[in-house]
Amino acid sequence: MVTNRTIGELTSVLSWATERQKILNHNIANADTPNYLRRDLDFAQVLKEKRNRLPLKLTHPRHIAGSTHQGRFATTDWGVVRVDQNGVDLEVEMVTATQNAMYIQSLTQELNNQFRRLRLAIGGRG
Repeated sequence: MVTNRTIGELTSVLSWATERQKILNHNIANADTPNYLRRDLDFAQVLKEKRNRLPLKLTHPRHIAGSTHQGRFATTDWGVVRVDQNGVDLEVEMVTATQNAMYIQSLTQELNNQFRRLRLAIGGRG
């Protein structure tokens, strides 16, 4: 069913997956950087924050808006023993980045299907 909420949620998840792809690509680019720790976006943490978060309300013009990006990054220690203390396993990063790219592709396809259905509902078949 085509609804504004469905399109909004697909867009939100697509935005998250795109941001994650940037971080995964950054990990791959730093695979040989000494002391670099791998980073990732933790989807479960983001979802938990959205469900448990009370909306912030600005009651005064000088209030500062709350940040939505704190605490979303997770560092992972794969147990890789390297002389340079780099925490990136290139094979794992490549597989993870490929899976995320396929996820982005499927989200994009579903979003396109939603718009196609909406155009069909508005304009009919002709």
